Formats: sequence, C-alpha cells, structure tokens
Amino acid sequence: MEYQIDSNKTSTGEQITEGFNPVIDYSECHSQFAGARYIIECGIKLKANLLTVATAATYFHRFFYNISLEEYDPYLIGCTCLYLASKVEDDDIKIRDIINVGINCVRRESPPLPLEPYFALRDSLIQAELLLMRVLGFKLKVDLPHKYLLHYVESLKEWLGKKTFNSIPFVDLSFTLLQDIYHSPIVIKYSPQLLSAAILNIVNQVYGVVVPGCDDLHDQSWFTVLHADCTTKAVWEVSSQILAVYKGEEKLKIKNNYK
Repeated sequence: MEYQIDSNKTSTGEQITEGFNPVIDYSECHSQFAGARYIIECGIKLKANLLTVATAATYFHRFFYNISLEEYDPYLIGCTCLYLASKVEDDDIKIRDIINVGINCVRRESPPLPLEPYFALRDSLIQAELLLMRVLGFKLKVDLPHKYLLHYVESLKEWLGKKTFNSIPFVDLSFTLLQDIYHSPIVIKYSPQLLSAAILNIVNQVYGVVVPGCDDLHDQSWFTVLHADCTTKAVWEVSSQILAVYKGEEKLKIKNNYK
C-alpha cells in the first residue's frame, strides 16, 4: 500500500495524515479489497481518527462476510461504515462531508452534488445504516489491535534494550502494517492479539532482529508469552497471510490520467 501514517499520533489513535498513491479508479473496481481501500482513502481525506477508520473497515468486512458484493454497492456501504464508526468512536464527522468525499473519490474532480441528489443519497445512507447495524447484530464496539500492538511494542523494547529498539523504526513500520491489513478480511478472522504479534514478527524479520531467549523449534518464541493465541505456528501462519494482503493491489484499476 502507498498509505502513510503520522507516527507521532498513532499512540493516541488520533488521525491519519494524507499520503496515498496511486489514484484508484473505483468505478472500475468491484472487490472487497477495493472497498476497504476506499474507506481508508475517504478516512484520510476526512481527517478521521485512526480508530474510526479501523472500526469502519472492520464493519465493512463483517458485512460482506455475510452478504455478497453483488447485492449492495460496496461504496455506499463503505460510506455507511464510516458514518456509523464515527458515532461509535465519538469522531466528529458530518454526514454531508462523508457523502461529498465519498462521491469525489469515485467521480474524481466532480462538483458537489445538487440538493436533490444529495438528499436522495443521504436518505440511502441512513437506510443503509439500519441495514448495517442489523447485519452486524448490533455489536458495534470492536476490539481493535491498536492497544495490544502498543503494549507489545513496549514489551519488545524491554526485551531488546533501548539501543537496539531505537535503531529500528518499530512503531512506524508496525502501524503501517496494521493500517494495511484492514484492506483484507484477515482482521475479522484472527484475534487482535494474534494480529499484533504477527505484525511485530514481520518487523523483526525485515530487520533481522533476534529476541534473546527465543526458540521457535520448541514453541518458545518471544510472542508466546503475550497471549494464548500467539503460538509459534499461528504467528508464522498469520504473518504469511499479512504479506499476502499486498497482492490485492495488483487487481486495482489505476487512474493513470488523473492529475
């Protein structure tokens, strides 16, 4: 993914900074990956809270786990997920802004909607919100990996020592990976603890970090003490699936002539 986040704000879960590229032609894409990317792009443009975007993407994947993409417009559902998530996370985002940004991401450089189409789309979004809540079983609070990842990063800092830890961009890369996995339904398949451990495992592998006392062969890796889900086998399997998420970009339609 080409998204970037402000590492100075991730620890408080405040906002994502804009830095996405290339421009996607969503009118030519019809996939769960494209729909999730659409949510993230809209979230960036709306200056949404990081947790709001993660919650919205989780709603999106849970919705389309139960319902076919052919039955509902993924971009209407994506905007609805952002609207509902902003309420749950107490993020002050106006429905008007969600609609205008959402339309602009699909119809690049289009002017704001006239009043009649705007109110028609607003009514559709409100109706879709009721449908979304029913499909989610009214279970709207999401246990996100962010707090676990922060806790595990601090633990890893103690095990590695400050000198080794500070020589590697653990926080930046970890939260970039965390944001990227929301393009995939992987976020609803595994516990937030397991996802967090797998992300840090990838960071360690990228930089060749060896945590003292680890013994993968005997299931005594550093992450096995974090949570019961974090067995050596499970963490390595999820690590592989996280890396596979990036293959989804190959199927996106790029808008090459966009300026």
